[in-house]
Amino acid sequence: MFNIVLISTEHREFGNCNSDELCKILESINPDVIFEEEPNDDSYHSSYSEKDSFKSLEVQAIIKYRQYHEVLHIPVDKEISQYLPFSAWEYMFEKFKQNDDYNQIIKEHCSLRNQKGFPYLNSEKCFELFEQMILTQENIISTNNLDMERLGRICELFQKELDVRENAMLQNIYKFSKENQYNQAVFFLGYAHRKSMEKKILEHESKDDIKVNWSFYN
Repeated sequence: MFNIVLISTEHREFGNCNSDELCKILESINPDVIFEEEPNDDSYHSSYSEKDSFKSLEVQAIIKYRQYHEVLHIPVDKEISQYLPFSAWEYMFEKFKQNDDYNQIIKEHCSLRNQKGFPYLNSEKCFELFEQMILTQENIISTNNLDMERLGRICELFQKELDVRENAMLQNIYKFSKENQYNQAVFFLGYAHRKSMEKKILEHESKDDIKVNWSFYN
């Protein structure tokens, strides 16, 4: 049986959302394999091989965990920004940040994340705030007469990219599981993917010939 615990994360350290706390969670699960929301590219490999390279929260936790444990860590994401340049991402989120309701949701999320760390990021409260954020984004787009069409198109491509990436990550996890033996794995995934990934996992369980026992942290 392949067991995978999905752990919702953020990619940078803030308050109690930090690599030490994430490493403690790894210690409690003791995985054989860690699946990472990272593409298998030069930047990913340099984060482990080069001292001064940028290291995400998850990479820092894995480096700490590997000091005392043997574990495989597998990048399962695909390259980002195949459909949308970063300049379009920045434009879209700058528009969102001009809205007071949107900023209030972000402020509450950041406060809870900093105070409570991963128990919050894996809680229903986090998912509720994320749903509120999505609804607020949709409202901003629908009421922005000057940029409605452009923002709508950017948002559509942004969601398409997320969908493609999530499908690729699951396909890579199932492919690895078909070709390798392990007992316990964890999957580090940004909290914003949690709800849509839950649906995709259910779809895989109904049609895939390999059985994976999924569980969700907290």
